[in-house]
Parts: sequence; C-alpha cells; structure tokens
Amino acid sequence: MNNEAEQPLVTIAIPNYNTGAYICEAIESALSQTFQDIEILIVDNASTDNSRNIIRDRTQGNSRVIVQHYDTLVNSLDNWNRCLKHARGKYIVFLHADDRLKPEFVEAALRVYAHQPDLGYVLAEYETINKDGKVVDSQQFYNASAIIPGLSEARVSFMGWHTVPVQMLIRTECMRAIGGYQFSDIMAPLMLNMRWDVGYLHTPLVQYRQHEQTITSLVTRDKTLVMAMYITKVLVLDHYLPPKGAYLKELKEKVMQKTAHNCLTLYCMDMLGRNEKRLCQEYMALAQGFWLDIDQTPIYHFLKEALKKNEWTAQGLKEKWDRVRPIRVSAAPPYPLPEGSVIISSNS
Repeated sequence: MNNEAEQPLVTIAIPNYNTGAYICEAIESALSQTFQDIEILIVDNASTDNSRNIIRDRTQGNSRVIVQHYDTLVNSLDNWNRCLKHARGKYIVFLHADDRLKPEFVEAALRVYAHQPDLGYVLAEYETINKDGKVVDSQQFYNASAIIPGLSEARVSFMGWHTVPVQMLIRTECMRAIGGYQFSDIMAPLMLNMRWDVGYLHTPLVQYRQHEQTITSLVTRDKTLVMAMYITKVLVLDHYLPPKGAYLKELKEKVMQKTAHNCLTLYCMDMLGRNEKRLCQEYMALAQGFWLDIDQTPIYHFLKEALKKNEWTAQGLKEKWDRVRPIRVSAAPPYPLPEGSVIISSNS
C-alpha cells in the first residue's frame, strides 16, 4: 500500500497503552469486519506490559496491519492524535484497545455515507460489556436510524451525552479540519456537529468495555470527568458556535443545572453505593458550585440523609431512592429524533 491507488478506504485505529488483557479482542474484531478495504493501525503509547508481544504475535505477516511503537508516554488524547497523523483511510474509527467492533460496523456505516457523503461522522449504537466481555447493557438512544442535522445533535449533546469515540466512523478530513482531539474526548463530536450533519444507526454495532482500569472510571474518582465535560461544553458555547447556531447560547444556564444534577444522580449515587462517602460529599459540594439551588432538590436531601447510614450497597441505595423519589413522568430512551432529522433504513 505505497501509492495513492492502494490506500485503504477505512482506517481502524487502535491506540494502546498497557491493555494486554484486551487488545487481542480489539484486533480480532477489526480483522473480522465484513468490509475488507481497511488498514488496522495500532499505535502503542510506550506500554510496559505484554501488549507489544501480543500485538507482534497476533499481527505478524498481516499486510493490513500497521504498528507504530512510541517510547515516549503521552496522554491518551495525544496518542489518539498520533493515530490521526498516521491514518491513510478516507474514514477513521478510533477503536480503543479494550473495546470491540461487531463485524458489520464498517459496512453499515459506509451505507449511511452512501445516503449523504458529506456527513462529518456516522454514529452506531453500542453495547456495554464488562471485563469478561459479557454484555451488561444495551440501548438505542434514538428511535430510528437517520440523518441528523449537526446543530440538532449538538443541542442534545449539550444537555446530555450519548457518544463514546468507538461508535463513530469519521471522515478523516473532517477530523483533521477541527484539529483532532483537543482538551477532552467530547469536544471533537461537538466541533464536528458545528460544521457537518451526522448519520445515526439505531443498531448496536460496537461494544464499549467498562472496568475499573478505564479512563472513565479513574477520572470519576478525582472529579476530572464531570469538570472536563462541563468546561468543554461551555468552551464550545462561548467560542465555537457558527452564526446559524447562535441560538444554542441560551443553553448555558441549563448546562450548569444539568451538570449539577448529574453530580448527584450519577456520581454521588455511584460513590455512596460503594461506601465512598468522602467522594460523595465532594461531589455534592461540586454540584452546588455549578448550581447553588441544587440543595433544594429531592435528590440532594435524599443523599444528605443517606450519608448518615453506616453502609450501603449499590442495589440497596437504588431501591431506597426509587421508593422515595418524587413521582413524575420522565422520558427514557429511545428518544424521538431531533428536529430536522430524516429517517433512513438501516439496511439500505
């Protein structure tokens, strides 16, 4: 693959750092794609475990696999940008070394691009798997496959979040146009939404692994994740809205309130369910930093009382909250498609 005519259509980029326990599964899922015009680009970020040996043994002699070893350790976003630098495909997916693609992922995403070639990315649904590879959760965020206006998707993402990098088959030129990954992994989808529409596949075609060693789990304990998500959203709202998206500026106060609520319903509940009371208290204080009146909400009062009990289990805490939480009609996925979306067939 040395000349332009031989360049692959798709790059499956696998950034790796000390993921020897899982990387073979990631590689296998890339090699098993039903669409074959791909390169598999593995970029190792100065791993010190057995990752390099596993990569060598599994990929040796396979012309579709390119391995780049770096001896200088950088943060994860910088290593993802190393992947972007080396990628030769027209499209790229960032397959983290502990995640997996289902065999039809690339083929199905390319069919969406056939509907509208100038999309920024195509997003497929995902299943959550545990450390043993067992599916523990699956959802469809929207109720149908569709082409979604970028700013409509951005509005949804400002108020919540439903995207992890492995879900997205991105046009490589678009990713380079926004400067790759900057500040946090949620900034890239928002920046892409500012300029291009989005394809959405209702079918779960990727598997996202959650375990105690994931970046998400680690940064949850020092509150980095919630802070990064909030700052990223405000940064985009303050500095990167295109003229036709100026109306989104009105979301800033709602983003603050939503972040405060998430501190309680997600992080405080998680920490208290593990009996990490100090972290729960810190998240409650952080929530008030985002929205002073959060202490008037039922969930805040529930947590304040729950902290007085010596021990909790995650299930016991959830059951207690379910018994006392206010009765209200609340929406749950799959949600209706955002305004301006055009439904497409997943199989066409």
